[in-house]
Amino acid sequence: MFALTTTSNFNTFFWLLVLATIVAMMGRYVKIPYALALVITGFVAGAAGLLPQVILDPHVLFAIFLPPLLFEAAINMRVSLLAANWKPVTIYSLAGTLLATMVTAWLAYRLLGLPLGAALVFGALISPTDPISVIAIFKELGVGKNLSMIMEAESVFNDGVSIVLYTLLVSFASGLSTTLLDGISSFLIVIAGGAALGGAIGFIASRITQEFNDHLLEIMLTTIVVFGSYLSAEWLHVSGVIAVVTAGLVMGSYGMQKGMSATTRLAVNSFWEYAAFAVNSMVFLLVGFEVTLVNLEPLLPMIIAAFFIVLAGRAVAIYGLSPVVTFSGYHIPARWRHMLFWGGLRGAIPMALALSLDRSFPGRDEVLLLTFGVVLVSLLLQGLTTKPLLKRLGLASAKDWQAEHSRVASQIMAAHEAVKELDLLEKRKALSNQSCQRLKCQYQQRLEQLESRIEELGQQDDSFIQSQENQALRQALLTEKSSLRESYRSGMIDDEDWQQLALEIDEKLDDLV
Repeated sequence: MFALTTTSNFNTFFWLLVLATIVAMMGRYVKIPYALALVITGFVAGAAGLLPQVILDPHVLFAIFLPPLLFEAAINMRVSLLAANWKPVTIYSLAGTLLATMVTAWLAYRLLGLPLGAALVFGALISPTDPISVIAIFKELGVGKNLSMIMEAESVFNDGVSIVLYTLLVSFASGLSTTLLDGISSFLIVIAGGAALGGAIGFIASRITQEFNDHLLEIMLTTIVVFGSYLSAEWLHVSGVIAVVTAGLVMGSYGMQKGMSATTRLAVNSFWEYAAFAVNSMVFLLVGFEVTLVNLEPLLPMIIAAFFIVLAGRAVAIYGLSPVVTFSGYHIPARWRHMLFWGGLRGAIPMALALSLDRSFPGRDEVLLLTFGVVLVSLLLQGLTTKPLLKRLGLASAKDWQAEHSRVASQIMAAHEAVKELDLLEKRKALSNQSCQRLKCQYQQRLEQLESRIEELGQQDDSFIQSQENQALRQALLTEKSSLRESYRSGMIDDEDWQQLALEIDEKLDDLV
């Protein structure tokens, strides 16, 4: 056995990537959740001794594995939608996470016989939800954007809250924290400090991106933001995960939108999408490896009981706090509550937290196996029943023409970008004028067909047409602002004109929210 640290034998890491790739390819033919397939693969490979047993260093796990997961989710979140839904997101992610943790911990202590410290830690680490597969189903079935945002944003923020709570409770269970008041004050300080630091780093990086148009450089810059915000927050003894999430929100909503070209945004998003995919794969495979160290069979009744205990904690958080959300002025329909409850799958974050427990922690094996079992059952049972439940609740409202409209619109945008690239190649003398014109003619014919089709689809629904117009206008305004910025940098307009014109565009953008 060896520890997976910065000086580890990278042969094993390579074979983990190979296993993840094979599982991903097989997923096209075997219709089970990808995460579930990874855990099973890791378990089989570990039990069969195909690879040396991996022992994950907790510091490596937190510093390398968690930040990309959190950052990737944060940069893809629309702040305008988040602002419109901040009340339910705040209540569910903060109060809901605390409530779910306490209820789960109390039931695990009373019904499962876990030591109090282990029960509290289990309650904290199992609280983060991972709705990646659920959100994908939401998009497929056309579920409303507000419900999608609440579920996605709650997951991102309850990750941060849960990890802070987990860290404090591990200290409490280890005898390092003694009073409730100390715990509460530490909780608030580390969250506020992490948010302030992450916001500052994200803002500074966003301003820097406006000075360059190099996708490789800007990918490197976001990498520095991810790990720099985490490491600096840990050095200052505030929350690294909250810092990463906040930095990601600022970069995604401000830096990437106003300081990056469309090509750079695509490159940055693709890079972090891959990073999150790779990290998720590693975590689920490593959990499968880890479980081979513990005898699973005697804990099966406890795992089933733990799953229902976790559901109970989630139910108390969602159904118990929904009246509070309504009282705050944001109504949560009953159908939404059912979906928020059942759609709260468990995924990589609980697995990663369980793996990071020190091997000397009392009840570690039980906590690890319970976490493994709950995530496994959650992915299998909740993941496979989400789509039928959405249809049963009447939340699946997408029509085929809406999906086709988005698909055709994407093809039109891609074709226009291809034409621009051809013009650029011709300008650089990398393509002859005759070849360029012939290729552009082919694209023009294709564009005419696509535009004709999208015109037909656009007549289906007035509200949908308005939504598409707003989206197009937003993109046009951002392009207009980018052009004005270039005019300011080249000296065509002075600072006062630039500020005034940019403000006018920003006001128009605000009207589209």
